[in-house]
Amino acid sequence: MKHTNRFSATRLGYAIGMALIFIIGNIIICGLASVLIDKFVCIISINICFFFIFLLLIIRKRLTGKLPEFNYVTYGKITLVVLIEWILVILFARFSPDFFAPFIVLPIVAATVLEDTGANALSLYFVVLVSICYDYNVYMILGYVTMIVFGNMMSQLIKSKEMIQRLFSLIIIFSTTTLVSIIFYYFNYLELPLVVFAYGLFNGLIACAISVVFVPVLGRYVEVSQTESYEEFLSPAFDLYQEIRNFSFIEFTHANRVSNLARKCAEAINCNVGLAACSGFYYRLGKIVGEPMIDNALKLANDYCFPNDVIQILAEYGGVVYLPSTKESAIVHMVDAVTTKVELFDSDSMSSNWNQNMVIYQTINELSQKGFYDNSGLTMNQFLIIREILAKEDILA
Repeated sequence: MKHTNRFSATRLGYAIGMALIFIIGNIIICGLASVLIDKFVCIISINICFFFIFLLLIIRKRLTGKLPEFNYVTYGKITLVVLIEWILVILFARFSPDFFAPFIVLPIVAATVLEDTGANALSLYFVVLVSICYDYNVYMILGYVTMIVFGNMMSQLIKSKEMIQRLFSLIIIFSTTTLVSIIFYYFNYLELPLVVFAYGLFNGLIACAISVVFVPVLGRYVEVSQTESYEEFLSPAFDLYQEIRNFSFIEFTHANRVSNLARKCAEAINCNVGLAACSGFYYRLGKIVGEPMIDNALKLANDYCFPNDVIQILAEYGGVVYLPSTKESAIVHMVDAVTTKVELFDSDSMSSNWNQNMVIYQTINELSQKGFYDNSGLTMNQFLIIREILAKEDILA
């Protein structure tokens, strides 16, 4: 992402929500473990340190575009997964026999919204926290840390869309969880009663069941909610949508034209239709604030928590600072340039299709010759398809 603003009231709200989850989770787990007040104060202090460092890590990863599923992950989704992780940890600590808590699933679930560093840190922290509260011995801690390491390595494989790879990853999760539980039990007691094997097998099954339930559901939720978010930003009920309408009817009409044409062009070349439509509508967002137009557009977009790929296209407005870096950005740039040029002429001068076609061909060809779309990934065939669509459309209708 080219530009970003560091403050957003929505993100701040989710950060506060995460803090409350940590506070409530700590109170519950310490209460269940009958932790004494002095030990509880020390645990809370550790939690405060971890939470702020963890939050800084999330902020840093978002600013550098290194969260997984770059555009799909938001603070809201991270907050949801943190809540799920806390629930799992509390259940594991309360009901699992010693050595047989399926902590291997923690990095697997966390990896749906966090990259490896964040998922690993959060999972290891939970192991440390539970170990302190329940006075785990060294072999239990080492066993659960080993599960976290293995789970972190498996987190990407299990997200594969290929059924064979997912089945293979589940087999590994099952066998690894079972073996690690049994082996570290043996290290501690130097014996293996028959019931231990039953516990180990059940532990592996629980780990597989949690992975099967949460990973696909959370992955689907992340993708679907992103598609829905584009339409939310284009809804007449959205505040910024109304601000553009109230600012200028001419600007609002232009935004709608660019959005609709960008949607048609994206559909024709099989691009992200929602992204093109949303970016097209807000392409000149900075105009409602004034100069510097691009910086103000990015500030507004970040304040309203626009998707990262929309913000990137806004940063590439007009190719002034950055040239279009994606096909959707190239589409919006093309459509906006053509629509702006056609709107400069009155409807009488554009009454002839020949006149409009001439303006459109000339405008797009000039932009292409100047190399505006060289880094966008747009093929020559896709470029020609977009040009033909724009030439056939009655832009002023």
